[in-house]
Amino acid sequence: MKFGSTLLGLLVLALVVAGMFWVRSHPSVSGGASAGQTAPAPVSAAADEALPDVTLADGSVDAGDVRITLSLSPQAPVSLAKFRVRVSAFALAPTASASAKATAGNRLPFEGGRISFEMTMPMGDHRYSLIPADEGWQTAEVVLPLCPSGKRRWFATVEGTVAGRPRTARFRLDLEPPG
Repeated sequence: MKFGSTLLGLLVLALVVAGMFWVRSHPSVSGGASAGQTAPAPVSAAADEALPDVTLADGSVDAGDVRITLSLSPQAPVSLAKFRVRVSAFALAPTASASAKATAGNRLPFEGGRISFEMTMPMGDHRYSLIPADEGWQTAEVVLPLCPSGKRRWFATVEGTVAGRPRTARFRLDLEPPG
């Protein structure tokens, strides 16, 4: 009886170890996004530097015929302290959308706006809805932690609908340590 129980225990242990190995070797199972979410695209060092830096000044990204601008207050943002993000969209070329006819340079409505923040290492869920504010801006109050490793670089992804089409823009920022 002891031999059979021992053999069964070893078989179960081998199956558990094999299952763990399989899960770890398949990122879509272990580290992938949960249902309904998309995993953030990895950012290389070169791509990182190509993103607009909004740490000390407003930044803009051209998304088709629309320019998306991100502004932080205060500049530079401090970790573990509340700061405000503002997002706005401007027409780069005349738009003929039924929802927003505009000439170049005019501010366009930014509908269903969201902003999310991530680092190269997992730091939790930092997603915020943008709410309408004065002069056509969309805002959110944000608090971001400082990474225990001491890294300060964060990436902001702005998403929303502008001129009837979904738009996305990515930015980078560096947090100042508290105190």
